Amino acid sequence: MDNYPQKLIDQYLKVSNKLKKFDRIVFKRFAPNVTEVLDEFARLATRFEEAGIYQYAAMCHLGVAKCELSSGNVVNECQAYLKAARAFMRANNTNAALQLRSSGGECTEGALRCYCQALERCPDDTVLKAAIIREMSPLQPHYDGCSSFASPAHRIFELELAAHASLEQKDFLSALQQLDDIVDNICERKQYELYTDLLRRVEILRLLLLIALNLPPARQSPSHIKLIEYYERLADIDDENTTNTGSPLATASGSHYSTGNYVPLQMKWELAEIVLAWKECRMSDFKIMLEQFLVHFNALNEAHKHVVRYICDGIAQKY
Repeated sequence: MDNYPQKLIDQYLKVSNKLKKFDRIVFKRFAPNVTEVLDEFARLATRFEEAGIYQYAAMCHLGVAKCELSSGNVVNECQAYLKAARAFMRANNTNAALQLRSSGGECTEGALRCYCQALERCPDDTVLKAAIIREMSPLQPHYDGCSSFASPAHRIFELELAAHASLEQKDFLSALQQLDDIVDNICERKQYELYTDLLRRVEILRLLLLIALNLPPARQSPSHIKLIEYYERLADIDDENTTNTGSPLATASGSHYSTGNYVPLQMKWELAEIVLAWKECRMSDFKIMLEQFLVHFNALNEAHKHVVRYICDGIAQKY
């Protein structure tokens, strides 16, 4: 057992030498069988992963990719590069969890190189290329290449992911712009019924971000002003006006989107009271209402909660 990892490494070196011999020999009929070399690399990759030696597992996957290249299997080659990248990332995460002293960059550099090689071997207008770009974005957020696979659903999903990433970095303005793009995208195609849940959570998050940013009117877009005014008007109406066509509670037709269409009634009332307290600078009531808002609605996601906590922390520091 003491020699177990070393035996695996020795096997890896032996298989690597076979691959080198295959590359060197001009007449391939005298070279080692590339299929056998591929199978050996694949078996070794599994054994290294089971042993938790992910860096060597990644190198075995790279060996598989080279074998697939010689066989002309582009799809399998791309998949092998992806497996190598993920193994390098697992090695990096394991080293970080164990707090090992190292330069810390080898595994992430290896992963990034593997992702780039996978992209090179991947057809452009495919879902796979878009998925690879998304997967590698933590390593290289501003990758120059892009996929021409640009379905509306994919575009909206990417925008929501980008908005949440901006929120984590406390870049609320960028997050708001990305959420605005989502609404504009859906409204342009008039496919509201396909995105009712998305429109609900985006509207709530946009309103909370506008409160957190507290932008002057000159820096607000017409849609931002309309959103805030809707909830201000809602806080001022009485029961007699709820059925009036000019009321914020008037129901819009299914082919038209307007503010508040998809937000539940009770949630709209609470948001209206929050906006009113914010506008009237009743900071104590404002903070209490925000905290209650988090408690009352389980449908809120982590993005909503993050912004509400940020606002509450800001109030606590100032008042």
